[in-house]
Amino acid sequence: MGVQQVREDLSLDSLVCAGQVGLVKGKKCLDGTRIEVLNEILDWINSTDPATPPILWLHGQAGRGKSAIAHTIALQAQNLGMLGSCFCFNRTRHHEGLHVKLFTTIARHLADYDLRLRQYLAEVISTHYLLRDTADIAEQWQKFILEPLSQLEGPLPRNVVVVIDALDESGAEATRRDILGILAAHDAQLPANIRILLTSQPIMDIRQTLLASEHVQARSLDDIEVESVTHDITHYISTTLKKLGTAFSDKDVEHLAAKSNGVFEWARLACDFLRPRFGVEPEDCFREITSHGVGDARTLLDEMYTTFLKDLTRGSPLDKFRSVMRQILWSKEPLSISALDLMRCKFTRKVDHFSVCIILGYMASFLTGTTDLSTPVRPLHASFYDFLLDKQWSGEFFVDKADVHHDLALASLCVMREGLQFNICGLETSYVCNSAVTDLAMKIERNIPLHLLYSCRFWATHLHDSRFDTDLANHVMAIVTGAKILYWMEVLGVCKCIGEADRALTSAEGWLQVSILYCTS
Repeated sequence: MGVQQVREDLSLDSLVCAGQVGLVKGKKCLDGTRIEVLNEILDWINSTDPATPPILWLHGQAGRGKSAIAHTIALQAQNLGMLGSCFCFNRTRHHEGLHVKLFTTIARHLADYDLRLRQYLAEVISTHYLLRDTADIAEQWQKFILEPLSQLEGPLPRNVVVVIDALDESGAEATRRDILGILAAHDAQLPANIRILLTSQPIMDIRQTLLASEHVQARSLDDIEVESVTHDITHYISTTLKKLGTAFSDKDVEHLAAKSNGVFEWARLACDFLRPRFGVEPEDCFREITSHGVGDARTLLDEMYTTFLKDLTRGSPLDKFRSVMRQILWSKEPLSISALDLMRCKFTRKVDHFSVCIILGYMASFLTGTTDLSTPVRPLHASFYDFLLDKQWSGEFFVDKADVHHDLALASLCVMREGLQFNICGLETSYVCNSAVTDLAMKIERNIPLHLLYSCRFWATHLHDSRFDTDLANHVMAIVTGAKILYWMEVLGVCKCIGEADRALTSAEGWLQVSILYCTS
């Protein structure tokens, strides 16, 4: 490895990028479905007409299959050697600030895609070092993407595809305002052979910004002919039910497809609901989910969630269900079953000291990570969390916030008091950089369990949203006034999260001061 390459690697590695945001092959469309819209997008990608808009905005209501199409296009582009980057937003990761890492991550992906860009990007990072982790994404767009692309001699050998999925899940409207402004600007200056596929729900701020831009082509999944979508959903339902070993007629399959009203997520849930189960007649389930009238996507999904949950709970008390979902919904990042259990055993109320498995073990139709103790629990579709948080739609299954931040703050502080220790990773010396420890990742995985790392990162965030409590304050003081604070910073340091320490301590100080004033007033 030459000196130049080492320097480039060091520069590129300093770029603050997002992890686990890329292509997931398992999320692609079922073979033989969405052929029309996929071909339409591929024609746009391959077009050599200079007038072709460089950005295609694919939008539609929840459950229409936008993400499946995005992952399918990304996979096809990858197979053709055309995938420059794939970046998928996820509303369960709002706390990570993915929106400020969008363009740095795309820039790094492009540098890996075209080795000529590595040198240009490395030079830009060296010259504009502070931009590597700035919130000024307009400058990142200009310096890390446009300028390196403009310096390439000669055209790129083929059109390059960048996929940005679920922009509406990036956070509140303010989090994507700059992104939209940059992509929709008339002087976006994208090279002619760059194609950006952008997907989202057609919410107000995204719709108003993108529809006003001449170089953005809009395509609505809600406008696709009903016959085409129904054909695809029929194929999906027929294929899925055959795999499940159910005996439904072609007429039944067609009835389900018509009932779906073009919502693929409804079709997926329907197939899950009809899977063979102990003591349940599939015909009764079929009648249950087809008894309602056809509605829009939101109504259909909410009706399905209600039907499914009523079948699961069957009149049982919902206290444990709400307790588990409350912990999941207000955790700052997804946790595994094991980590959720280790946290909740520190909750204030003894009635909450049970394993989440008694609830999550029956929720594989809604959530990932329900059958593996170490896999983070995430929604299979974002609309499920929307359902639980909207009392109008979820009714008895509505999950309120209650005192969850107090419980999570208390649990985090207790976990830290018990788990933090000097030289937690057993490093031989503290006189070398973390990057020089060859097996550091393995040491971290072995010695810093997920629930401890979560507690170290988010205790102050939960504390900020907690009511004052003397016991909670005592736990805070035990951490910040003794040796534990040094062990806490050591964990953040080896896990590349040391930048969070200042914000955490400032927030904790503010909480303590307000609480003291409250108690003395």
